[in-house]
Order: sequence, then structure tokens, then C-alpha cells
Amino acid sequence: MADTSSGPVAVILTALHVEYEAVRLRLTDLTRTNEGGTIFERGRLPGTRWSVVLAQTGPGNDNAAVVTRHAYDLYRPKVLFFVGVAGGLKDDLRIGDVVIGDRIYDHREKQGPDGGHYRPRDWEAPWWLVQHVQRMTYGPEVAGRVRVAPIASGNVVLDEDTSELAGLLRGNYDDAAAIEMESAGVCRAAHLVGGLDTLTIRGISDRADGHKRRADAGGSQEFAAWRAAAAAVAVLTSLAPDDDTEGRAGEETVASAEFAAPGTGGGPARGHDSPADTSPGSRPHPAQEPPSGGARPTSPRRPAPPARRPRPHAFLLSAARRLRSRNTKAAGPSRRGRAVLVACVAVGLASALVAALLTSRSHPAGDDKNSQLHRCPLSQAHVKLRVAASVDLSASLAEAAGDYGARRVGGSCVAVEVSGLNSGTGMRALARGWRESDGHQPDVWSPAGSAWLALARARASGDAKKLLPETAQPIVTSPLTIAMPKPMAEALGWPEFTLGWSKLAEWAADPATFWAKLGRKQWGVFKLGKTNPLYSTSGLNATIGAYYAKTNTSAELTTRDIDSAKNRDFVRAIEKSVVHYGDTTLTFLANLRAADDRGGADEALKYISAVTVEEDAVVAYNEGYPCGAFSKERGCKKRSRPRTPLVCFYPTDSNPTSDHPYVQLGGIGKDKEAVSEDFLAYLHSPSVYRKYFAPYGFRTHDGSAGSAPLIDRRDGALPDRRIAGYTAPDGKVLARLQEVWPGLRRRANVLVLIDTSKSMDDQVPGMGATKMELLRAAEPALFNGFADTDRVGLWKFSNAASLDGRHHYVPLVDIGPMGEKLADHHGVTRRRELADEVDGLVPNGATGLYGTVEAAVDTMRRKYDPGAINAIVLLTDGRNEGVPSRPSLQDVLARIGTPDKRIRVFTVAYGSAADQQDANGKTVLEEISAATGARAYSAKRPEIISDVLTSVISNF
Repeated sequence: MADTSSGPVAVILTALHVEYEAVRLRLTDLTRTNEGGTIFERGRLPGTRWSVVLAQTGPGNDNAAVVTRHAYDLYRPKVLFFVGVAGGLKDDLRIGDVVIGDRIYDHREKQGPDGGHYRPRDWEAPWWLVQHVQRMTYGPEVAGRVRVAPIASGNVVLDEDTSELAGLLRGNYDDAAAIEMESAGVCRAAHLVGGLDTLTIRGISDRADGHKRRADAGGSQEFAAWRAAAAAVAVLTSLAPDDDTEGRAGEETVASAEFAAPGTGGGPARGHDSPADTSPGSRPHPAQEPPSGGARPTSPRRPAPPARRPRPHAFLLSAARRLRSRNTKAAGPSRRGRAVLVACVAVGLASALVAALLTSRSHPAGDDKNSQLHRCPLSQAHVKLRVAASVDLSASLAEAAGDYGARRVGGSCVAVEVSGLNSGTGMRALARGWRESDGHQPDVWSPAGSAWLALARARASGDAKKLLPETAQPIVTSPLTIAMPKPMAEALGWPEFTLGWSKLAEWAADPATFWAKLGRKQWGVFKLGKTNPLYSTSGLNATIGAYYAKTNTSAELTTRDIDSAKNRDFVRAIEKSVVHYGDTTLTFLANLRAADDRGGADEALKYISAVTVEEDAVVAYNEGYPCGAFSKERGCKKRSRPRTPLVCFYPTDSNPTSDHPYVQLGGIGKDKEAVSEDFLAYLHSPSVYRKYFAPYGFRTHDGSAGSAPLIDRRDGALPDRRIAGYTAPDGKVLARLQEVWPGLRRRANVLVLIDTSKSMDDQVPGMGATKMELLRAAEPALFNGFADTDRVGLWKFSNAASLDGRHHYVPLVDIGPMGEKLADHHGVTRRRELADEVDGLVPNGATGLYGTVEAAVDTMRRKYDPGAINAIVLLTDGRNEGVPSRPSLQDVLARIGTPDKRIRVFTVAYGSAADQQDANGKTVLEEISAATGARAYSAKRPEIISDVLTSVISNF
């Protein structure tokens, strides 16, 4: 019974009567039907061609899902909005603010049917709708009070900020801005029917803090419902239906339309933030406020249509009228002739502009000469081409996709949707076969380098391998460089001086005296920063480059080359000077910038001598981005240029490149294939490259830097350096390289500190386990990454009164080789003993954090190994409390931050209550890590502790 006979259909659902009325009062020409027990009212949205169907679901996700499916079957709407009130979860949200959900979290379940941990689902709002609402304006009723953010949806009301549910939300959905009870059901139903675009729009009626009744009694629900309805109507009004291309003569509804409150007699209502009449003695008329107490206004008049402004071509009609007026006063043709002339001018101008409007509506902003496919409205794009790209490129790709818009091919309108995905994570997911828990399977995958495609093909089998092509074209490129602080590079003769992997191996053979031999003893030892090739593209490419240089080969590298003792010794020599590894170069760049901010070149040059990193990252760093142009990490916002810039050396004996391949997966269908190929051609066009990629230091897909304004000496790059073409080795060779690398890297000398205070026994909301139980389950991630030759030890800590009465810590396993058999532990290996000790940890006592860190650093300095990475891994769920005031944080920072025998402290904040900010705005654990040239990690959501520990151990 699909009914679209009277214009494009939009469905608006509400849960409560107050929400229903706030929407209903904005519609005209309402008719009512009872369909299978559900009452639907259908009316017009004034000033538009929309036919709006309105229904009330009642509270709860189950009801919402049923009515959503029912409405879809009856009306086949173009969009479906759920509009109503919600509780606010962020301190800066006020009563009446509007939250539009770009993601809906379903937090209803705590455990799966088998009793195991539940994996909560989330639903993303349609990309085209999110893009639209982020860019539109909403008029005075809601202007400046709209936030696009995730919304949590369950089946209970949150009205206590210390409840178990509040803890679950903080621990698992800390980016959610609002909480309600219906949207998960709506999204689930929309997912099942397919092709239904939904959006949740909520007004904040309470703060979810125990004062809901008081807020409701004060009329907050009516006020919030009115605001949400105003925002919903503004969004709907701004969406031009695809069959409404001719418009109406003289006027056009706009996104910033104002809407009248009931009883205003048609004038626009003042919004909560709108300027009020400040004349002496003036008071707002009651009709200017939303109805209070849920009562209908005494005058049931419908609101006036949305305020309008002249269409772009209205001024042409006005000009024609002025022309006619002038012609009546001047001598010239006859009245009939003048009328014909004026009519012709008006019709001609209007026709030209209507054609332009038609073009602009069907062809929004973008460069169509770079595409072979016709545009179609995003509102019709029910097919998504999903592109999963490496995080360093995904933001630029998303912006380009926004301008590319949706394209018509065959009978489909296809939009490109871009998301970020770590290259190694994507490789492993595609190689084993994509799972539902991995999220939406991409149609196109773009890792940072082709090596990941080769690895995925080597590891995949069966259907998984059929998805992966043998090769793929680059989107953009960025060569791997050996970057150095400019004073150090200039001391070597940059930019004329050239450097390769062979030279780097020579320097690494004697790092302690390298700078002293050049008369720069104050710079200390030669220190190399390099990421872990098991996780990072730059680390993988650097290791490939070293093998290429030693064997004088490239793509023809073999597994025999990997296993050659001479070749391994060469690679091992380079690794000797590494200060630590990691899964991302941002650690090195962020720490370098922090040192530079702290003390300029004197401090920066003590941290690092060189780091293997892509050219675009060097350019971004010098432009003021400490961690890359689009990083959202704390402390990574753009700032002034560094006092001590980085400059690039391009390895002369092998120069692997991050080529960002555009990997179109198999089996995506002909329509998606056509759009995919067209989108790649669009990305390769010079104008698109200049707009979206050149500003961030990327080279073109063929390696040229000609039109990239930032690839120059000012930003540490040498655009005239020829970059040889790069072909990744065979996937089996790369897999073998990753297998042997743990035996090539610099060994580790690490002490692990685990907080066993009483709070570690707290339940993790929604997980059915305590924090300590989750940590025990994650133990393999903590120790399995170490090789048998690495030296590792373990302490637990809480407070002295709960332990031996002397210290806040107790050594459990002395530091020693992981593969060593322990005579006093019945001959089991240290690796096994470490696992057993973690399994036996029992929470008790307070948290003696500062004293433990100070003692651990002192211990590690006594056990310092100059040939190893000397570090501490500190995991805590709390803060320094329940212990004497000394040592203070400043005492500890002063003692652990000295450069002699530096012990790097990698910290992990575990659980939602972990860590606290100090007077400088940083957290305590960030201060401790920064003082030692390490990195702070966050596991505020305890269920991700295994992934976080994997990242931490990647430093070794």
C-alpha cells in the first residue's frame, strides 16, 4: 500500500504525546487513519512539497522498531525522523539544546545469550544526512544550539549519575551526548528493511543527574520537544525533494527558516537564544514561548509557513519590473511593444536562471569535468560505496568524496562513504575473512602502502583471497624519509649531503660516540626512532628498505634473502640505535614537539637524532601539526611552527614509498564498480589533487611534487629529488620478514607495574566482569609480544599498609630473560611465571602511585642495559590516594625526567575513573610519560584493554 501520490513522503515518529504535539502543530491539512491499530496522521509541511506522516510509538525500542517497520511498509518514505526529548550526558549541554545523532549506540544488553561478553551494536546515520545537518543553519529557535554527536539508546531512564548505567555509559560510550529509549529500535528496523534513511533529533529536557522530575515539572519536556520539532522541520524543509526541481515562482524555503510558536498569529517565534525586546517595560508576549505544561494553546491556529526569502532569480523579476517602469516614462516603442519586450526579458532571464537552478540542484558543488558519471541527489543515494582508508588519508578522502557527491549509474544512485581504518587491522580482517564485528565490510580498501595488500593476499585463502586483487593503483604517494632535526642535518651537510640505509647502519654501530666524533658531544648518543613493522607502514617500509639496500634488490627480494645471516646482521645493526618502537610515528613527533616547546633545540636534540617517517608527516610537523594534519589525539591540535624543524633525507640505496593503493575488492557489483573506477579517476585529476591532497604534503599518484606548495625546503622537503618507483615484495616474503623481525629488533629491558588497589575489583558495567578479571584475560597481549631474549619483570602495587608494611609495591618476578627457566619456580620459564602471577593478583588497598613510580625508575637505573630499550609499563585504574603526601608529583617528575640512563615510562589509564588532570591541563599519567620521553595510553573503556596493551608492547 505504498502511497506517494501527494508528494514525497517523510515519516516523523515520536514516543510521547508532548513530542507528538510539538510536531503536529507545525503541519497543515491533517487527515487521520488507523492502520492495524496504529494511528497515523498525514499532512503537509507548509512551504514545501513534503507530505509528512506522523505517529506516536510510545516509549521503548521495541515499540519504535515495530512502528518503524509498519510505517515503512505503508508509506515507503524517503526519510524517517525520530523526534523527541532526551537526557543530556555532557556538562556543556543546556536544557533545550538539540542533539542530532550521527551514531546510535544500543546499550540494552549486558551479556550475550551464551553468557559471554556482549558486543554492543551501533548504527551510523546516513552519511549524506550527517553532512547536510552539520553544514546547515537552523533559525532563531535553535540557532547555535544544535550538536551532531552520538546518542545512547536503551530501555531504561537514566536519572542518577552514579548508577551502574551511568558507569556503563562513561566506560563504554563516553562520546555519547544524550540518552533515550527508542532510536536503537528505529535503526534496527531500518537496517532490516534496507534503504531507509533515518535520523534522530532530540531536545535535551534533563541532565540525567537525579533531577529529572524537577526539570519535567518546570516544563523542560515541552520546551525541549518544541526545540527538537523546530530543528526537525528546519532539516526537512532544507531537503529539496528530488522531484521538486521547478520550484514556485518568486520564493524559496531555506534551511535557516524561522518557525512560529502556536498562537503568534503567524510571526516568527523568538528562540531561547534570540535577541529579546529590550525597550523599557517590555515583556515577551506569552504566545512567544512554547506551550507550558503540555496544554494546547487557547487558539488552535496553525503556525504560519516558514519565513521565506527571495529566490535567487527574484531579483531578475524585480529588475524586469524596474525596466518596465522606466520604459513607461521614456519615449520608445509602443505600450504593446514594451510589454512584449519586458515579458521576453523576464522570461528569458527567468528561464536561464531556472536552468541554472536545476543544474545546481542536481549537480551540487564539485568539479564535474573530472567525472564521467552524472550526479544524482544525495537524498536518492540508497547505495553506498564504502571506502576504508588509512587514518592519515581518510579525512582528505572524505572531503573529496563530499564534493564528488552521488552518481547515477544504471538504475542506482551511489554515494561514496569514507571511514578510517588502521592498515594492519584492515589487512588482518580481510585476510581471515571479514566479520560482522569488524563493522561494515568495505568495497574499497586503501591501506597506507601496497605491502599490506601483498600481506593480505599471502595470508588469505578461499573466498577471502578472491576479494583481493594482485595490484592496485596509488591514490597519492609519500616517500619514506630519514628525518632529522634541522641543526643535526645541517651539521652533516644537508641539503647537499645524501644518506642511505648503509650509512645509517654504520652510524648505528657506534651510537655512543657518533656525535662526539663530529664535535657535537652535547647531543649525546645517536638515537633513531622507528615504528614496529608488525603494525606500522613506515616501520614496515623502513625494514624493507634496509633489506633492499643490503641485497641490492627490490621487488625480487626472496625468503632466502630474509633468512641470510649477513642480511639479518645488517638490519640488526640499524635497530641497535632505536630508542623505542611503537605502532605510530605520532609518538615520536609529539614527543619531539613537546621537547622543542619545553626548551627549543637544546631539548629537542636530546630526544631524537633521526626518525624514519613519510615525507608528508615531516611537512605537516613543520606546518604546526605535532601528530599529523588530521590527528585527534590529545595535544595534537595545530599550533605555531616548531622552533626546531625536521628535514628529510631520501635514502639513496632504497626508497620505499607509502603509495596508498586504491584496492577495489571483488564481488561488489557492476554499479559500485563503475562508481569506484570513476571516483579513482576523479581523485587523480589535477584540480582534486591540488585541493585535497597537496595542502597536506602528499605527492601525486605518479610521485610528482610539482604542484604541491608545501613540498619545499621551508617545510624540510626536497621536491627536486627523484623518487624511484616502488614495488612491494611478494606477500610470502613480507610474511617471513614479520616472522623474523622480533629476533632482529633491539632487545627490551622492561618492568611491568600493575595496580592492585581495591578499585580493580569493581565491576565493569555491561561486561559481567571486574577490571582485574578483564586484565587477567588480556595477559597474552601483555607478555606474548616479548621475545625469549627480552628481559621482563613484574611488580604489583597498592599501599604499604595493605602489603608488607614498608613499601607501596611488591616485586613478584625479578627482571630477566623471558625464556629463562627459574630454578626456584620448579623450572618453569619466566614467561610462564609472569602469566601465573598476573592470574593470581588480588585487589586490595589504596593507590601509592608516586612512590611506586619513583622506586621503579630507581630500580631500572640500577639494572640499566645500554644495549636495550629500558622502560616501565605502568597500568593503574586510579590516582595517588590513601598514602602520605610525599613524594609529590613534582618530586617524581624532577627525579624521573633526567636524560642520564633514561627510563621511559609508558602509562595506561585503565577504567573510567583513572587518571586526573593537573594544574597544567594534562593528566598525571601524561605528565609522567612526557617527562620520560614515552607515551600515555588510555583504556578508559576497560573492554579494550587487550588492544591497548598490544599497542603499548609494540614499543618494544
